[in-house]
Amino acid sequence: MLILLTMLGFDKALIFLLGGGSFAGAFAPVSTNTQVTKLSANNNVNDDDIVIDTATREARITAPLSAALASLVPLTTGGIIASPQISNAASDGGSFESSLRSQFPGSLSDSAVALRVAAALRERGYTPTNTLVGSSLCSDEINDTSESLIGDFQNKLGVEGVFNLGGLGGLPFVGISGMGAFTSHCPVDGKIFIVFGPHVGIANDGTVGKIERVGKDSVSGACGAGIGAYKAIMAADSSKEAPKDVLGTKDFQEEYIISQLSNRLDALKGKETDNESITYVTNKMYDLVWEMLRSEINTFTTKPDFWGGVSEITLLGGIVVNRGHGEGVPGGEDYYQPLMLKSLTKDGEVDSYGEVFGQFPALARPYRTAKYV
Repeated sequence: MLILLTMLGFDKALIFLLGGGSFAGAFAPVSTNTQVTKLSANNNVNDDDIVIDTATREARITAPLSAALASLVPLTTGGIIASPQISNAASDGGSFESSLRSQFPGSLSDSAVALRVAAALRERGYTPTNTLVGSSLCSDEINDTSESLIGDFQNKLGVEGVFNLGGLGGLPFVGISGMGAFTSHCPVDGKIFIVFGPHVGIANDGTVGKIERVGKDSVSGACGAGIGAYKAIMAADSSKEAPKDVLGTKDFQEEYIISQLSNRLDALKGKETDNESITYVTNKMYDLVWEMLRSEINTFTTKPDFWGGVSEITLLGGIVVNRGHGEGVPGGEDYYQPLMLKSLTKDGEVDSYGEVFGQFPALARPYRTAKYV
C-alpha cells in the first residue's frame, strides 16, 4: 500500500483502489492565480444566491471521507514521508459528526490541517529560524490548549512563540499598532504565517453554538461573542432600540462586533435560533475577521520598504470547530474548516488552497471570494 501511494500519489491510488469514482474530486487541485499585493474583500455573492445544489450534496458526501482519511494521508516533503497522526475524533460517528458534516463541510481535524499546511510551508522555505507565527483566533481558552490548532502548528513548524493578534471572536483587535509590532519581529528576510478565523462549538448532541467544558455540569456558548452579538441584534430589532455607540464603552470589542454584524443578519430576522442560523452567524464572523485583518495587513504591505525585511506572508483562514470535553463526553480533536490559503510576496499572490486541501466545498464557496487586487 505504501509503495502504491508513493508511486501514484494519494488521489490516484484512491481512484485505483476504488475502481475510479467521484471521490477523487475531494482531492482535485484547483487553479492558482497571481495578483498584486493589495487586499480586497469584495463579496459579490448574495446570501439569497446560495443554493443547495449537486456540488453541495457531493461536498457533504466527500467532506466526511476527507476528514476520516486526512490524518492517514502520507504527505511527502523532500522525498520523506511524514508520519500521520490518527485522529480519534472521527471515530465517534455521533451527532457531533453529523452536524460537522452538514454545517461545516470540508472540515478536517486540527492535526490533519497542521500536517498538510506545515508540509506546504516547508516546501516554500519556512523553517523554525526564519518563520514568525501569528494567531488571530478567539481568546476563548478552548482555542489555546496543547492540542489546539495553533499548538499543533508550533510543534510541526518547530517554532517557539506565537504572537496573539485576536480578541473576541477572533478579530485582530491589536490594530495597526499591534500589527506593526508583530511584523517588525519577523527575522531578516524571513516569512510570516498567520492563522485566523472565528470559532464555534458543537455539543455532543449535535447542537451548533454549544459545547461541554471541563468541570461544568451544563453546556455553554461558543463563540459567546458572536452568538451574544446575534442575540443582541435580534432583540434590538424586535424592540426597535437604537444601536449603541461603541466608542468609549467598557465593552468595546463586543459592541464593535454588534455594530458590524447588525446589517449582515437580515436573513435571520424572525427566524428561530437553530443550527443553521448559528452557522450563518459564524460565517459572517469570518467575514469580519478577514476584513479587519485585510485592512491591517494592507497598511504595511503597500509600503515600499515593507518587503525589504519580509519575503513572504502566508494566510490560513477558516473556522475552528470545537468539540466538548469533560465527564461523559468522548472528547477528541477539534476541527477546522479551511476557507483560504494564500501566500503574498512583493510580486503577487499564490493560492495554494487546491494543492493542500483539494476541491472547495460548495457551501463555503461564497465566503472565499476575497481576493488580492
